[in-house]
Parts: sequence; C-alpha cells; structure tokens
Amino acid sequence: MNILFVYFRQTIQAENLYIRSLYEEIQRQNPGDTECDIETFWHSSKRYDIVHIQFPEVIFKWRHPSEEGLNALRKRLVQLKRQGTKIVYTRHNAIPHYCADSNKLELYRIVETLCDAIIHLGKFSLQDFNRAYPDNRVTHFVIPHHIYDLCGYTFPSQEESIRQLGLPTGKRIILTFGSYRNEEEQRLVTQAFEQLPIPDKFLLAPGFYNNCFVTRKTPLRNWWRYRTQKRTFQLPEEQARQQHGSISNSCLPYYFSAADIVLIQRKATLNSGNVPMAFFFHKSVAGPQFGNTGEWLRETGNPTFDLTDPSSVVEAVERAFQLQAQGQGERNAAFAREHLNTHTVARATLAAYQELLNP
Repeated sequence: MNILFVYFRQTIQAENLYIRSLYEEIQRQNPGDTECDIETFWHSSKRYDIVHIQFPEVIFKWRHPSEEGLNALRKRLVQLKRQGTKIVYTRHNAIPHYCADSNKLELYRIVETLCDAIIHLGKFSLQDFNRAYPDNRVTHFVIPHHIYDLCGYTFPSQEESIRQLGLPTGKRIILTFGSYRNEEEQRLVTQAFEQLPIPDKFLLAPGFYNNCFVTRKTPLRNWWRYRTQKRTFQLPEEQARQQHGSISNSCLPYYFSAADIVLIQRKATLNSGNVPMAFFFHKSVAGPQFGNTGEWLRETGNPTFDLTDPSSVVEAVERAFQLQAQGQGERNAAFAREHLNTHTVARATLAAYQELLNP
C-alpha cells in the first residue's frame, strides 16, 4: 500500500510521539511506501491508496483556515477520492478544544463528512459520532490509543525522579500532566485538592498556567492573566508545584515516575493521551467518566468522577491512591502491554486500511 500521513515531515521525530511512533511502526510493517508530509497532501500527483488525517488543524499547519482554504480542502479531498484514494481520519477530538470559531468547526465537518473511514479511540466516540451524523455512511473502526513502548523511554525510580525534579520528599504526589486549557480545569483540580483529606499531599502540575500564554501577540495581557490566575489558584508551595511551559520528551519520564497517581484534569474532551502514558508508567489513574477516557478507565478498574459533583473528584483521587497501593498500576501496565502496544495498534490500523481497499 502507498500510505500518506498528513503531518509535518520535518518535525515528526521531535514533536508528536503519538504520530511518530505509530507512523514508524506502520512504515516498518507496510511493504509499500509510507510517507509523512503536508505539502504532499496538497500538491502531489502521486496516487496514494490511503491518506490518513490525524488532526484536521494540521492540514493548515495549525493556522486559522480561511474560507478559500476550506473550499480548497473540499476540492482536494474530492479529487483524491475520485483517484481511488481512501481518506482515513482518526477522531482525537469531537471539536477543536473549547472552540467556537465557525471556520475551525467547518474544518472538522469537512473532514468528518468527506472521509471514507474514521478510526475511533473508543466506543464512546463511535456512538457520539453516530448521534451527530445519524445518516453517515462512513466505515468505522475502534482502535485504541497506543502506548509509547517504542520511544526509548527509561523508567527512573521514584526517588531518582523526585531528586531530578527538585521535589520535596515524603509527599504523596498527584500528577496532572499537560496544559490546563482553561480556568474550569484549574478550579476543578485546586478545589478537589484542597478538600482532599490526605496528609502530605502534593500536586505536580507543570502545565497549570499554560493557558495564559496561548498567543505571543499579547504579552501584557498574558502576564496580567498569569498574575490573576496565580492569585486565584496558587496553592502553598509546600503542597504544590504549579508551572507553565513545555516538558521535553527526555524529562517526561521523571514526571510520571515521581508521581504516586495521575489525575486527568480534562472537563470536556473526548480522549486523553495521559491515560495510556500513565498506564505505561505503572500508575493508577483518576479521570472524568465522560468520553473515551472514562470508558477506558472503567474497563481497566480505575476510578472515574462526575464532573458535576466536586465531591466525586475527591473520592476518585482517594480511591486511586488505595488502588495504587493494591497493585493497580501494575495491572494497568500489564493491560497496556497486551492490548495497547504499538505493534498491535499499527497492525490493526493496517488491517483497517486493507478492509477499506478490499471490502
């Protein structure tokens, strides 16, 4: 098969480990050509059997899509389909995160309605899509989010990780990884943390203030927002490390290894890559009962919480600590190694391609 991943060719090695590891494993298993590029998607005359879109925003290199750009995308997808190319879309998000922009929403609609197949990362996504498009004729596959077993990660000890990160010792560490996207997520976590009746609790939140710095065009406004959020949400420094900035892939293992449990802070999202990442690092997870996130947590015996009930967040975190002490982290890791390894997920993806091409 000739396969084209629609993603940045030059930065795939460093930017998105999900894309990189899946692409490289499909490339290894596929006897034909497997490529990764955005410009090729737009301009190549080569016939591809499969064009695989992961994130619709990447088609426009994360820039705002214009009306002209959206029209061009419609024409390009129709052109590819007429050539016999099958368009595959992995549904990471139902809509762009917390977005009300009409052009970005239309971008998603174009991809969802013109693709030939959708890969869902859980059954919830499939049901959600069928509710949104009850008359759709898309071919659906449910293939889980893989773990990062082929990315060369090491597993430093908790003691070494705490030392490397300069964290206080003797704490029970709750990790919330990734950017907090709005004040709702910040409020969810800080309120639950303050109510949590666990001695020596410690919140490790390296992306807590990242939503203050989404754009570089308004530095004064960013700084004012940052200062305001610190006054509102800052916890005592002996109980928390709340920061902003990105975490390099080389430093990532220290954060997950330092933690006792992982808390998924998302309020309105379909998936979270932090669930398979936490499983990979042998951690118990507490997360929202919504979306594919809740589906995978329930299936594996991890606690979930009701986003409308703050007390349930506290209960889920307490339960995650109890389960971690009872070996839940090891059970999560064993489940992930068996069902979510990259080889298995890549093989299932290639099988989906073959089914499309040979119905």
